[in-house]
Amino acid sequence: MLMSKSLLNLAQQAIAQYWEELTDHPDAAGIHLYGNGAVAQLEAKLTHHYGVKYALCVSNATMGLLAVAMALDLQDEVFITTPYTYGASLAGWLKLGNHPIFADIDPETLTLNPKAVEQQITPNTRAILAVDIFGHPSNTQALRQIADEYGLWYIADAAQSLGAYRDGMPASALADAIVVSFTVGKSVFAGEGGAILTDNAELYQKLVWLTQHPYRQKRDVGLFLDNEFGLNSRIHPLAAVIANAIFEGALAQLQVHQADCFRLIETLNAIGLTQPIRFQQQQIIPSFFRLTAAVLEDVSEAEIQSALKEHGLSVILSPPPIRLIYRQPSFLAMYSQPVRECPIAEQQASLRVSFEFNRCAIAAAEFEALQLLT
Repeated sequence: MLMSKSLLNLAQQAIAQYWEELTDHPDAAGIHLYGNGAVAQLEAKLTHHYGVKYALCVSNATMGLLAVAMALDLQDEVFITTPYTYGASLAGWLKLGNHPIFADIDPETLTLNPKAVEQQITPNTRAILAVDIFGHPSNTQALRQIADEYGLWYIADAAQSLGAYRDGMPASALADAIVVSFTVGKSVFAGEGGAILTDNAELYQKLVWLTQHPYRQKRDVGLFLDNEFGLNSRIHPLAAVIANAIFEGALAQLQVHQADCFRLIETLNAIGLTQPIRFQQQQIIPSFFRLTAAVLEDVSEAEIQSALKEHGLSVILSPPPIRLIYRQPSFLAMYSQPVRECPIAEQQASLRVSFEFNRCAIAAAEFEALQLLT
């Protein structure tokens, strides 16, 4: 989702104000090291949005997921995850020597199928790593129940789902830790950055100890000792300034995008060239980081585009940017291990197309209509 001009203006104004304040008060240059200023304000907005006690801003979501695994002492452990995701979801966990077991996905949401997860649990399993792929919220209630029943950590890669809801709750709201992103294309775009959300006080303190400056460690953990050997994974101060400035506006812009996507879904369901998309019936409101659909057999992309154009919708179709993890040469080269194929993930990977609104064509049509009116 592109940032609107109004959000760009907000970001520019916030940056200018930040530099002006530092010019007037040079001693405030290190305020972010304590987690104060825009960092604290952004974290407060995140805790309010997700309804959790703690938020910790970090350099990016990949580092956030690594830090969570380190804080939970997940090293050389077995975890269950999805093959239908981008490699960064697993990168940090794999670097710690953890061993992924792939569970199949739900064919409609493309997220982990809770029943498939439960079937893969063994006495060696320590955690579930769910991914809200394309901004589709995972079944957080079912995953929470499974995690509690088997004594597992439940972690959510929610990098693409900020602003999404399922069953009236923010995406992945019941996870032990939720990791979000502020990089390009995300609901709140600040250039880079991310955050970890949790209700677990001990986990939060460990994350501060591992990722933040000693100033913040002393502020939040209250230790007489500090850790100069942490990961230096705090968010860049300008990213925090931008994300804090545009947070409400970005989520409002997202709602417009969501409404546009639901109108497109209504049309797709009406023309019947793709498998039905039933998000609304399932009480799911994705962030629509990408809107995808499974194309019916013997239907071409050109047919879909033509049918949508007849309904006044100009879209660009392309393959979703997903390669199943266990089929990627780099994964096999670095982390080669026997894997069980996931038939639904295989099927969806071959059937799905991604829809992107052709904003240039829409703008041209609107301009042409305006010219006719005037």
